[in-house]
Amino acid sequence: MKPSSVTLNDMLDARERRAAMQSELLNGANAPCSLVSLSLNIAGDVKRTRKTRLLFDRGLKLFDMLGFSEQKRVVTDAKTGTEALILVNGDAAAVKAALERVEDAFPAARLYDFDVLNAQGEKLSRSVPRTCLVCGGPAALCARSRAHGLDAVKAATDALLNEFCADTLAYAAHFALERELHTTPKPGLVDERNTGAHTDMDVPLFTKSAAALVPYFKEAVLLGMQNAGMPPLKAAGLEAERAMFSQTHGVNTHKGAIYSMGLLLYGMGAALETGADAIETAAALAQTDANERLRRAKDAQDTNGAKVFAAFGAKGAIGEAASGFPSARFCADRLLFYGESEHAGALALCDMMAELFDTNLLHRGGEDGLRFVQDESRRIAALPVPERVAALFAFDDALIARNLSPGGAADMLALGYLLNAWRTLSSDLSLSEVRV
Repeated sequence: MKPSSVTLNDMLDARERRAAMQSELLNGANAPCSLVSLSLNIAGDVKRTRKTRLLFDRGLKLFDMLGFSEQKRVVTDAKTGTEALILVNGDAAAVKAALERVEDAFPAARLYDFDVLNAQGEKLSRSVPRTCLVCGGPAALCARSRAHGLDAVKAATDALLNEFCADTLAYAAHFALERELHTTPKPGLVDERNTGAHTDMDVPLFTKSAAALVPYFKEAVLLGMQNAGMPPLKAAGLEAERAMFSQTHGVNTHKGAIYSMGLLLYGMGAALETGADAIETAAALAQTDANERLRRAKDAQDTNGAKVFAAFGAKGAIGEAASGFPSARFCADRLLFYGESEHAGALALCDMMAELFDTNLLHRGGEDGLRFVQDESRRIAALPVPERVAALFAFDDALIARNLSPGGAADMLALGYLLNAWRTLSSDLSLSEVRV
């Protein structure tokens, strides 16, 4: 369902329904109690979008973290906005004080409206008045005097929403890199056990590198929201590479992730803005210059990936992106399959190594090295699950001895974590009319 404009009558009807539900909940409540009403202050005639839902859902999670004992909860998702009414046990003043801190927790939390009613239905006021979205002065005074036009208020609202969504996805990408890094065992790769088949990398180096990429991840999302195209994303990616190398003293820790995650984050930004499919958007963007990138790589052969493409025709990250990230989607599905298993990441990585035409392995070990890793991964994947982890530890030793590192599979694992984070974040963004 696409975002819809609302009329004044729509909003008045929604207000009446909210008041009726509030009365119903309070009349049937067990004392002592208070009633929390969560909505968003969204300027303009479009009150509900995928971005507002993302912010609303964060608000509910922050409320849940406060640990209040509940009697009942009602969530309404309609074109007039997403709202929650939550009947909680306890003193209304204490609840209001806690929620006031939530409203001030981060910039976009300024858009939260956590009303708290006591058992008599009386609404409590904030201890500190809210500030104006546009100028930072007293909000009530600016509203009464109409100091700022609707366009200015909408622009300020949109800026807060965009920053919040971009930050959310950027840190999801960063967390995906961290989860991949700490997955253990990862045969031949840097993990918590050892540095794999690498003498110039370790966990602290990867940690610094991943942190340096967060601003780029955020920019990629914002570019997707703007439908900016490949040239500005590529320029941002080159700047991210410089930031990475400055932290790693020239060691290539995340160059593949810069390309692939940048594309996916761009697609996610576009999905939040327009409802487009994130993966399809990312793949279409990759296709705009994939052939040119591959042609230049074959001619120049100035990177390991370029040399592998020239020798074996393996398109690596470029081919993966242009074809719609099939390996990353496979890895995401395997992570879901293994669920809450302590070693879900390691098991999914093994399944990935059995299938992937890994350019890192081709570079280090040629076709024989790739075949060895695939065959051994298939053998391990066929074992009963309890036996696989021990086999992966032994496999790690074998790959270190052979100087083989399945870095392409590790990239797919990180992308799998990001795709599953997106699945979770976007699962409630369909904008369907629902009442829970």
